[in-house]
Amino acid sequence: MLRLLPLGALIALGLGSLLFDLTLSSRLPEDADYAEAAGALRARARPGDAVQVWPPWAERARNFVTTAKVLAEEDLASADYAGVARLWLLALPRVPYGKLGSARAALERRGARPMGPVEKFGALSLEEWDLHAPPLVAWLAPAADEAHEVDYVARRCAHLPIGSTVRFRGAGAVLHLRAGVIGELAYDRSRPPISVQVSAGGVALGTLEVPPTVPPAPGWRALDLTLDPSGETTREFAFLVSSADGSLPVCISAWTTAR
Repeated sequence: MLRLLPLGALIALGLGSLLFDLTLSSRLPEDADYAEAAGALRARARPGDAVQVWPPWAERARNFVTTAKVLAEEDLASADYAGVARLWLLALPRVPYGKLGSARAALERRGARPMGPVEKFGALSLEEWDLHAPPLVAWLAPAADEAHEVDYVARRCAHLPIGSTVRFRGAGAVLHLRAGVIGELAYDRSRPPISVQVSAGGVALGTLEVPPTVPPAPGWRALDLTLDPSGETTREFAFLVSSADGSLPVCISAWTTAR
């Protein structure tokens, strides 16, 4: 009897795989599902809105959604969503690792709240969320809508050479700086760390260190600085990028918020 257990387990595994394959078409959205969801977004999305796809690999939505910027963040609880006041969660709830409950729980942990019911478009679901984010005051870097892959996520960031200094002017109460190495070089532990030194008006504010990425530690590093309210309303921020390895492709984002 015990010798039959492996055979029974193999048969059960085969039947489970067959059942998954037979139901795959009902789990994945068709073009018509995406078109309907995109139509709903065209009717309701406002400037400054963004669409988060879930799971993150569901980037086929980019072929249909043109009204709002499409994001593919992996950690919804800690994603920046800079300048996004309202987020639309476009999900494939019936695929593996696409459970809607996990995405909703992550958004709730960051203080976001749903603004309406979950709508269904075939195998897709769409839900409106208020992020309760502090108002964006100034976007500092990149100056253009430039994007690069850092830590396997497409991020809006400026590719800067090692040894360069960039300057931007802007107001705001809190400065947010993000930095990381583009591509697979981020995971090379033999390479030295990168430093991004921040100053305003010639006064040093802080330094963001970007070491080689060792999962589960993030490769997209963060520094948030509360600015002296007694200083100038509009400041000139300078970001100096340095490393012992001058070939590292570093990318930074920077913006200020009202709080």
